[in-house]
Amino acid sequence: MRSLLPIIAIAAIALFFVMVASGPGSRVGRSWNYLTNGPAPIDNGNSAHATGTSVVGGPSLSAAKVDTILSNAGSPAAGTGNVFTLDSAEYNIDDAVALAFFHHESSFGTSGIAVQTKSLGNIGCSDGYACIQGFRAYATWKDGIDDWFQLIKSVYVGSGLTTLSQIIPKYAPASENDPSAYIAAVESDMTSWRTM
Repeated sequence: MRSLLPIIAIAAIALFFVMVASGPGSRVGRSWNYLTNGPAPIDNGNSAHATGTSVVGGPSLSAAKVDTILSNAGSPAAGTGNVFTLDSAEYNIDDAVALAFFHHESSFGTSGIAVQTKSLGNIGCSDGYACIQGFRAYATWKDGIDDWFQLIKSVYVGSGLTTLSQIIPKYAPASENDPSAYIAAVESDMTSWRTM
């Protein structure tokens, strides 16, 4: 045990310098703050976690809980709980929302085109992306998760759409889906997981 003390001290010092270099506003800094201190209040004065059908708020699920849900479902994305949690903290979009979209769109990546695209939410193809059958395709599940959070933050929340009833009819229009059923499915998952 005595010989481990210098190694632990060096590791702690190295971690400190990484955190200082990253800065409090960086993804690493915000994520470290979340992991060590828990969620902080959102800048707009709302609660730290999303409530009701709002998507805005930091992670309401731990990385371990996300991993348990994905593992129990036999998802090929199992083990990415930390990506959901860190993206949630960075983009201020609840990870329970992301996981519920993933569940509704492809049973957590176990069915449909998501098996090939590694897409969290079956996002339509657009310039700058590799695509398969009209949907954005990613090299890794992490890339697909990152892109979903960025899309929701920039396109939807950035346009003032912050609730499921505002987002889903545009994300999954009636010409392709049943928005009411989609909203109900996502809301049911979110409510269930937030109280686990």
